[in-house]
Amino acid sequence: MKVGDLVLSLPILAEVTGGIGIVVEPPRLSEDCFPGGEAYPDETYYIVKVLWPTGIEEIFEDDCEVINESR
Repeated sequence: MKVGDLVLSLPILAEVTGGIGIVVEPPRLSEDCFPGGEAYPDETYYIVKVLWPTGIEEIFEDDCEVINESR
């Protein structure tokens, strides 16, 4: 996943996000996953910033699917 990709949110998020969005910031490791992270120190997951019709939201990378890659 990279900046400019079109993504589709999972059905559970579609009502909140509006469905299709554009990645505006590349995926990054969640702060919880760094040493000393509070919530999930033994897990690894990435957060991506996406521009949806409803605004910019940070979501888990696994909660969206790339439907069209940018060039």
